[in-house]
Amino acid sequence: MGAAVSKAARRRASGDGSAAPGRRARKKARTRREIFDAAMALFERQGFDAVTVEQICQAADVARGTFFLHFPAKSALLPEWNSQLASELRARLAEPRGSAAAEYRMLVDHVGQRWLRHADMLGAMLCDFLTGGGAARAGEDDLRALVEEIVRRGQERGEFRHNVSPRLAATALLTTAAAILAGAVFREGEASAEEIRNQLLHVTLHGLVQPKPRIKWQPADAARV
Repeated sequence: MGAAVSKAARRRASGDGSAAPGRRARKKARTRREIFDAAMALFERQGFDAVTVEQICQAADVARGTFFLHFPAKSALLPEWNSQLASELRARLAEPRGSAAAEYRMLVDHVGQRWLRHADMLGAMLCDFLTGGGAARAGEDDLRALVEEIVRRGQERGEFRHNVSPRLAATALLTTAAAILAGAVFREGEASAEEIRNQLLHVTLHGLVQPKPRIKWQPADAARV
């Protein structure tokens, strides 16, 4: 009995046993975060397309094999950024929640701010979504899911039309933004960032707003009956 206790104690002291997987998982998560942070810093300075995997590995001080252990390709960093962006936005939807329309506008403004800093990366992320890769990986922690949640909440509160699919509304916003970022909508210098933001809201949000009920017109004679 004493030998068994002593053996277990030695395992704990040497770092073996149940504690080891926790340390390994934390180390793996830390390495993944360091790779991601190094890539983000490079993307911000040089642009998404110009940065190579080799440069990311050098900046993060990891081998190529370590990079590919965490990310199968440079484009695999996009869903990670998507999730991070969605997490930032969720954190801003603090209680008490405001109107769904105000939250929608806040989301567009936040994405617009990222656009000014990471235009090519945001464009790559949205195009990845548009071409099917991002849509196939879409989960509960991405931008589309967050937009869907806001639209669904607006429908429940009577702010948005009920006959529009929340997924369609979210996809319409993201694909329209992707088209704008790809230069398929506005020519260079044609509209300011604020004008583009306002037009995006007009197209994707105002079409969702529940119209006010109209008073049915009746002839004067019918009204007296």
